[in-house]
Amino acid sequence: MEHPAIDDARISLSIHPTQSTIHDVLLDVVKQKAGARAAADRHSELSYDELTQRVDVCAKALLRRGIRRGDRVAMLAPPGNDFLIVLHAAVSIGAIWLGVNPRYQRRDFEYVLGHSGPAILIVASPFEDRDYCGELSPLLQPNVPLVSLGEATAGAISREAFLAGAAETSDDALAAARAAVTPEDTAVIVYTSGTTGKPKGAMLSHRAIVSSAMCDAAWMGQEELARGLCAAPINHVAAINNICMNVLAAGGTVIFYPRVDVPALAELSRRERPTFMVASPTYFAMMLANPTDVMDTLRTLKLIIFGGAATPRSVLEKIAPCGARLVSIYGQTESCGISTRTDDTSDLDVLSITIGKAIPGAEVRVATSDGTVCARGETGEIQIKGPYVMSGYFQNEQATADAFTADGFLRTGDLGLVREDGNLVISGRLKEMFKSGGYNIYPAEIEQAICEHPAVAMAAVVAVPHPTYQEVGFAFVEPEPGPTVNIDELRDFLRQRIANYKVPKYFSIEAELPKLTNTKIDKMALKARAHASQPRPASRD
Repeated sequence: MEHPAIDDARISLSIHPTQSTIHDVLLDVVKQKAGARAAADRHSELSYDELTQRVDVCAKALLRRGIRRGDRVAMLAPPGNDFLIVLHAAVSIGAIWLGVNPRYQRRDFEYVLGHSGPAILIVASPFEDRDYCGELSPLLQPNVPLVSLGEATAGAISREAFLAGAAETSDDALAAARAAVTPEDTAVIVYTSGTTGKPKGAMLSHRAIVSSAMCDAAWMGQEELARGLCAAPINHVAAINNICMNVLAAGGTVIFYPRVDVPALAELSRRERPTFMVASPTYFAMMLANPTDVMDTLRTLKLIIFGGAATPRSVLEKIAPCGARLVSIYGQTESCGISTRTDDTSDLDVLSITIGKAIPGAEVRVATSDGTVCARGETGEIQIKGPYVMSGYFQNEQATADAFTADGFLRTGDLGLVREDGNLVISGRLKEMFKSGGYNIYPAEIEQAICEHPAVAMAAVVAVPHPTYQEVGFAFVEPEPGPTVNIDELRDFLRQRIANYKVPKYFSIEAELPKLTNTKIDKMALKARAHASQPRPASRD
């Protein structure tokens, strides 16, 4: 299937992407598709014209509350139309929007709210049986407004009262605030998942987000982005950039659902007929483990992009019959979500093993710690440069300095190599690599080998101390529904595929691996579990 060239695959902008703000993109789409459906959730749907009107009202209400350029607008809510409205309203007046993870507990909330210093907090409460207004109100600085989008709560401003303030803000004041916004202004702060230490707030500028969306919309295609499904948490780059901004850039419709619920999303897909989906190996495994007819759920999709970890070929073989275009991607929060992609002609081997090549406008290299570019086949750190890269970490100059090389490349912390065909392969994380008996061990390589076993749905490998080898691998394995996995058989299976020193010394078969809100496996939880279990090596080892 052929796809249009970059200049034709998107709704053409009247100004160059790097000179645009996010609001410019919205206005440009509205001029051409005012009556088209922009977004839909369980409660309402919005045309592009209606979305713009709601954004204007919310932006005026924010100005009435004293929000100005550079102020942080924090929001805790499920994926839905409210999220889209508040995001666009905030960034349109130069404020910095940030999503707060609803899975957080008090210590997490204290850190993110204390570090970001929001000037206002907008909350959907109650949500999933939690009174977030009650939880968060004591953590805010005095005089920071708390707006409740749900039930009226003592100490919180109601949605109606908040929006009523828009009437006291003039059109001229709104226009003046928007005119002051520049492409280099920070639009969004996305806090990393914090798998190592405290989360860092990646600052993504209007320039970075707009450039990324324009590029992605070009190679993805307008037909593919006509209807995109979004159940990703709003504090994650997948929801903000990979789905919502990319669909917006193509003038498509975002179909929201408040959580990852496979049966519910399957029913929603049959009703809404989505054309675009962002997935991960974990989400594929969840779909395949559900009794719902997977092919019926996927039958209208034209494009499925997936990443986050290597996806076993055995999984892709079950997804490919749906007929959608499959693309393996790679990126980070710090690079607006997508930096590489596989070619449209890639076979399942390439899709399962590699992350493709750099997208247009991005420079991606594999280099040593001193910046020397690695030869093909040589392992080094994957580094990224281009208009999509973050401006830095919010209020963390040292982390920002550490994140970039002397010549301006973002240090991803991911290890990889370039194959002879030019495709990149991820070897693992710099911080996850461990030494066992003098050998460098990369968990990602072992995880991929484990997942080649037909009875395995997913796997995670972490390092634990060992009296002889210093550190060894501990593998947590989640089997496919039905089949049983024998540890000795699995160990023998691996010895036929990877070097003996790479085979984990310990295994644990789990009914379900713990997940982060972005559906990635929670390795911090597994590391704690592995260290607490104090395993003893099998007699064969």
